[in-house]
Amino acid sequence: MTDIESIYKKLSHVISKEDFLQRVQEKVESMGGLCDEPMAAMLVANELGFSDVGRDSVKIENITAESGQINFVAKVVSVFDTKEFTRNDGTIGRVGNIIVGDETGKIRLTLWDNMADLIKAGKIIAGQTLQISGYAKQGYSGVEVNVGNNGVLAESEEEIDVAANNQKIKDIKDGMGDLNLTGKVLEISEVRTFQRKDGTSGKVGNLLLGDSTGTVRVTLWDDRTEFLNQIEYGDTVELVNAYARENAFTQKVELQVGNRSIIKKSEKKVEYEEEFAPIEDIRADMNNINVSGRVLDIGEIRTFEKKDGSPGRVGNLLLGDSTGKIRLTLWDEKTNFLDEVDFDETIEVLHAYSRENAFNQQVELNLGNRGIIQKSEKEIEYREKFTDIADIIPGESYSVQGKVSEIGELREFEREDGTENVVANLQLKDETGSIRLTLWGEQAYVIEDLDIDSEIQIINAYAKYGLNEEIELSIGNRSRVIML
Repeated sequence: MTDIESIYKKLSHVISKEDFLQRVQEKVESMGGLCDEPMAAMLVANELGFSDVGRDSVKIENITAESGQINFVAKVVSVFDTKEFTRNDGTIGRVGNIIVGDETGKIRLTLWDNMADLIKAGKIIAGQTLQISGYAKQGYSGVEVNVGNNGVLAESEEEIDVAANNQKIKDIKDGMGDLNLTGKVLEISEVRTFQRKDGTSGKVGNLLLGDSTGTVRVTLWDDRTEFLNQIEYGDTVELVNAYARENAFTQKVELQVGNRSIIKKSEKKVEYEEEFAPIEDIRADMNNINVSGRVLDIGEIRTFEKKDGSPGRVGNLLLGDSTGKIRLTLWDEKTNFLDEVDFDETIEVLHAYSRENAFNQQVELNLGNRGIIQKSEKEIEYREKFTDIADIIPGESYSVQGKVSEIGELREFEREDGTENVVANLQLKDETGSIRLTLWGEQAYVIEDLDIDSEIQIINAYAKYGLNEEIELSIGNRSRVIML
């Protein structure tokens, strides 16, 4: 390190040695241990306009793993907590990290022992400008600078503009580190616990973020998962120093947020518009589906026992838009929404997935704990599409309209499980033909309000072969009967 005497030689024509040494001592005391006398001497020289005194200063963009011992000035961007560890010789060490930047880029500083103690003491804060002397090397997530007890961290009055390098989601690639991103919260997962190979337990959770260029899944580890309880759908989130990794299962790039990263709520505005699929475009085995529609039917909530013995709940909605209709199955806590919504209200469903119903071979939507369902102010046009009776074939669901030509009796019967139920039959006709309707359960009581030639609509009835292999429509709790 440049000694005090050699520094003063370059300043002797502008300041007395006595004044110079006094200012050096005052600088050391004012920095509260952030610098030693040689560094304080260089700072005094810099204040007097001699910025070239001491080591050559480099810019962050020029720092490489081969740079070795370097000197530079940068502004503190982020400060992370310190940790203690046990060395091989049994002594206790301390380590901490900060991110600093200048107009050319950002870099991580790893601080050891006494230098790490400056973080714990609160002497290093975001926004502070530092004169830094340390050793550059390849770190876990890129080139970093190590500052130990022989290094220098001294506060500087130099004005530093930090390069703004917020990434857009579309530009994120596997292996990228030091990623800064602002996005809108689209999905929040539950926190899961797991056991590591060394026997310790860990925690993991996920977010789905979106900006004007796309979406990306963010994985939070251990203590960072607590953030998931502080946010909700639609919030804006900032990530600092995240890193990108490809998910081996999905082959999609995801962001990782560990103990060296920062995640926080933000007031920034993020441009992101959800893309909604027309119902007619939904096919089986699609994921991350967004759809908006009018509520055409509301099912009852049923309870069941899961494979692990825990209780579960399931319920259904029938949604319609201008292109068609589809059944939506809600699971567990999502079923609470069924008590909040009414017929003909408009709702939005976000991040659902589609599956083919094994019973009727129709595509249905499912909404699990990662999905979102909410009321909407959108104007959704829906007009029920009625099928002519002559065009009905078994194995599909239909909506039909016609006049009652025959009314059967209400019959009670006992199911195989010993419970009682009721059934009734009608004959419905239109200009193309006639068909038998079998009404089950509560739907059967409709016959008490009908007369011959009453005009009715049957919504979402299932066609199958009945008596004498004739086609009939089965009307259960998923169907609606409307008297005109």
